[in-house]
Amino acid sequence: MKQRLINYLLRNVVRVIVPDDVISESKGALYLGGLLLTEQEKQSLNAEAKALSSMRIWSIIGETTKQICYDKGWKTSTTMEHLNVAKSMYAVLEVQQSIVKKLESVI
Repeated sequence: MKQRLINYLLRNVVRVIVPDDVISESKGALYLGGLLLTEQEKQSLNAEAKALSSMRIWSIIGETTKQICYDKGWKTSTTMEHLNVAKSMYAVLEVQQSIVKKLESVI
């Protein structure tokens, strides 16, 4: 019951960040933090996202964090709080990856 309440609060009250909060598209226009991007900015961000995705550091950050979440959140956790922290960390990773993927597909 406690977990259901936490999930409800995170989803509906706290409103955790989603990729559209950072980068969104409307009627063919792309917005970064609510500000309209120019074509030059789109191309630059697209190139940066593609470069970032191909970098080893990007995969290290993602995979290492996922492993730590798994270890601390599932394997060795002793409380629901440990699990909730791990879920939050996974959510942040998903948001970051979604933003980069969205920027890769721009143009």
